[in-house]
This record gives sequence, structure tokens and C-alpha cells, in this order.
Amino acid sequence: MACVLVIEETIMKKALLLILAICSLALFSFDQSDDLASSVARGKSVYETYCTSCHMAEGEGVEGVFPPLARTGRLADKATLVKAVLQGISGPITVSGKSYDMEMAPIALSDEETRDVLNYVRNSWGNKGPVVTLDEVKKLKAGK
Repeated sequence: MACVLVIEETIMKKALLLILAICSLALFSFDQSDDLASSVARGKSVYETYCTSCHMAEGEGVEGVFPPLARTGRLADKATLVKAVLQGISGPITVSGKSYDMEMAPIALSDEETRDVLNYVRNSWGNKGPVVTLDEVKKLKAGK
């Protein structure tokens, strides 16, 4: 009887370790950190879902209709970008010497999605920008 209990205890320990390993792997695969590379990777999916139809797959936009995001030099101001994504843009703007006067509707993104899509746009197609953090998005969203 004691031998059976030892075997059952060993099996239980192994099962518990396996469950913990699987949970750890699952949590690791859903990393939502501010790490730039991870954020950019997640942001690509957000961009493809919400932004590609206007700004195009390579961020080139449509001349005279939708402004480009690639190599524009207009992506440095984090507050303006958070506001543009969450509140939209209306009225004329000039990007790379060309005028645009279409309205961009607000996009209902989570704070995490906002961070990730901005990191993707600010670090794709010849753009280079420092990481936008989740804390920054929350503060900028709150108007701080």
C-alpha cells in the first residue's frame, strides 16, 4: 500500500510540474511588455487590421487622399500620435510637402494595442523611434 502511495505522489508531482510548465509557456507567449521588438511584432497585426486599408501595407498612403506613414518625419510626438489614433484627425494637414484633408475616424483600441501599433509605425518603413510605453499611452490618453 505504501508503494502505491509513493507512486501516486510522484505522478501527482510530475503532473503539477507539467501543468506549471504549460502555464508558464502560455504566459510567456502572451508577453505584453513594453519591449520594443515584441511590441512592434504585435503592432503589425493591429496595423494590418485597422490601418492598412487607408495607409497601405508599406505605409505609403494614397497621394492626395491618405497620408503616408513611411519616412515622413511626423511620428516623433507621442502625444499627437496617441490622440490621432484614439480621437481621430480632421482638417487639413501637410505631410512630406503634400496636402491632405480627409478625416481619420477614431479607432477603438485598447491601451496595449495603441502602444503596439504606434511602436510598429514608428519603427517600420524607414522610421526609427524610441519605444512608446503602456504607461505613456495611459498618461497621454488621460491628458497628462
